[in-house]
Amino acid sequence: MTKSKYYLITLLTAILLSVVLGSSSVFASDTSSTNQAEPTISVPVSQWNELKSNNEKALSLIEASSIPLTEAQSLVMKQQQELIEARNTIDKLTTELDKAKADLVKQEVTLSEMSSSIDELKNKVENDKKTIHRLKMQRNLSQILGAGATIGIAIRG
Repeated sequence: MTKSKYYLITLLTAILLSVVLGSSSVFASDTSSTNQAEPTISVPVSQWNELKSNNEKALSLIEASSIPLTEAQSLVMKQQQELIEARNTIDKLTTELDKAKADLVKQEVTLSEMSSSIDELKNKVENDKKTIHRLKMQRNLSQILGAGATIGIAIRG
């Protein structure tokens, strides 16, 4: 066989195979599968009506819930603003409380110093009372001794 006959036989075989395979049901089904109808399921009418009713209820609930959701979002924003204001107030009160604590510490120091001063004055007053009492005793003793000496000189004399 010559080369050209061999090529011709191969070409004819290829054409014949493509015609045969193109007409076969396996390859034809691939092209027709896109034209097939969507699969269906069988549902009793009572279930279908219940599903339809539930679907309508769900849709109406979704629509009805969108209004409260907007109101809730508005309320959340308002509460957030109130919380920010409350936080600011708390911060101010904390600052004032810290000042009050510092003032209290200063007052405690002052009161402690005053208490110490009062104790010192109390001790000084008690010492002064003792000194006054001692001086009175010495004065009275010296008067008694002076009077005794005067009487003694007068009696001798």
